[in-house]
Amino acid sequence: MDLVFDTTEKVSPTDEYWRFCIGSCHAATALREDYRKMLRTCRNELGFKYLRFHGLFCDDMCVIRRSLTGKYVLSFVNIDSIFDFLLSIGMKPFVEIGFMPECLKSKDETIFHYKANVTPPADEELWAQLVENFVRHMIDRYGRDEVRSWFFEIWNEPNLGKESGFKGGRFWSEGKEEYFRLYTITVKAIKGVDPALRVGGPATSNNAWIPDMLDYCEKSGTPIDFVTTHHYPTDIVLGYGVEDSANFVTAFNTADSKSKRLDIIKDYLTFQHDIWKKVDRGVLTQMTKRAVSECRGLPLYYTEWSSLAGIQSDGEFGASFILKTIQDNSNLVKGYSYWTFCDIVEEKGMPDSEFHGGFGLMTVNGVRKAPYNAFKLLTSLPGMRYEKTFSCGTVDIYFFTDSERSLYRILAVNHNSLLHDISEEKIKISVSGAKLLAEADIVRLDQCHGNALARWREMGSPAYPSKKQLLELHAASCLVREKTELVDGVLEFALPPQGAALITLYPQERRSAK
Repeated sequence: MDLVFDTTEKVSPTDEYWRFCIGSCHAATALREDYRKMLRTCRNELGFKYLRFHGLFCDDMCVIRRSLTGKYVLSFVNIDSIFDFLLSIGMKPFVEIGFMPECLKSKDETIFHYKANVTPPADEELWAQLVENFVRHMIDRYGRDEVRSWFFEIWNEPNLGKESGFKGGRFWSEGKEEYFRLYTITVKAIKGVDPALRVGGPATSNNAWIPDMLDYCEKSGTPIDFVTTHHYPTDIVLGYGVEDSANFVTAFNTADSKSKRLDIIKDYLTFQHDIWKKVDRGVLTQMTKRAVSECRGLPLYYTEWSSLAGIQSDGEFGASFILKTIQDNSNLVKGYSYWTFCDIVEEKGMPDSEFHGGFGLMTVNGVRKAPYNAFKLLTSLPGMRYEKTFSCGTVDIYFFTDSERSLYRILAVNHNSLLHDISEEKIKISVSGAKLLAEADIVRLDQCHGNALARWREMGSPAYPSKKQLLELHAASCLVREKTELVDGVLEFALPPQGAALITLYPQERRSAK
């Protein structure tokens, strides 16, 4: 690429919607000391504002139980502990209402290692009373103004219900209409305490049900203050019929022998491996634009997103994916919530290796992954972004400055989807409109820089690194600022595959002032 960066061009405020929220596993993990230490680090270094997690009402939170006399007993002790901690570090809860407590369940279907019940309440009135008592307690403890600044989201991915998903791997045992019923009951309970509290949904995977949800709310008069949904890049294949995963589910559920089911599983794993061939770069931006068009003016929040690419997510691919997606989705949505901030995730039980393709930005021992460093680069972006960007092949370049144009930063990303062609790219940028130093700072993020996954592999991929090895991994995760040269106002550098670089340029006047 050979391009010109004119520092006098039009700018607009940098959109930091990505700071809005961060995800974590189920609520009970937030009682752990190591979890809290890592969350505090993420808050301090990356600036996330809200935290979202599953399982607020699961039995491991001890919120409701039925005594031997048949009386229902409530306890908000564990919830208070978590919310107290969040507020103490300057964060707020993005409250996901779910799942179903055992004593209120209508069926026995569960999901995940922690056995979250995914069925409707056997008694809708008791469910509503639980929600109402919870909200009243929150207001009593934290104050009405504080709780009004929170968000209340009903359930998680109910579209992965009886019409889709393997039994035992779905978030809702019923269908769409039953979810709408649950939403209505829950919203009435929340709004009955305070109509000003913000409630939304449908919290679906793959941008699903948005028009249906809004149609339902309009026709029934059910309040909805914002729209939430989730997306991951491979959803574009699974959701739009290229190779619909429902075909595998149907075949598996109707197979008449164990051997046939095993063959179907093998076919499905092959399909999952090859799925990236059908995923174009920038696919989440395509999804986002479509979802925004369906929201009818309501705020849209993506309460889960990531590259979801296994071990590749832990390294440079995951980092470049984050940087490109966040820049391309700028000013499209109200907020993003990356899934998740750390690898303390118990969906399949605790991880059995330091790096394993987990959802987190940090490993179970708090090693910052390359994706963590992608967010770290974003925190360094000044408050104004140039409206003009450059794209060529697999490279995208974004330009930033501060309100006084006293410094300039360039974010360059060389990204492509997995199983697609990508190679090192040489970039030449001619700078005009400002007198610049002969030197610039560059921070690289690629296979060899800021990437602890690469060092872990060099160690032989130890599942349980020693203390010495952990220190080496922490060191390998550090971002390093280096000097580079401008010759006659021209900057030249190379970007390796899936690599990124943040370059800082200083005006001559700033150097003289020093």
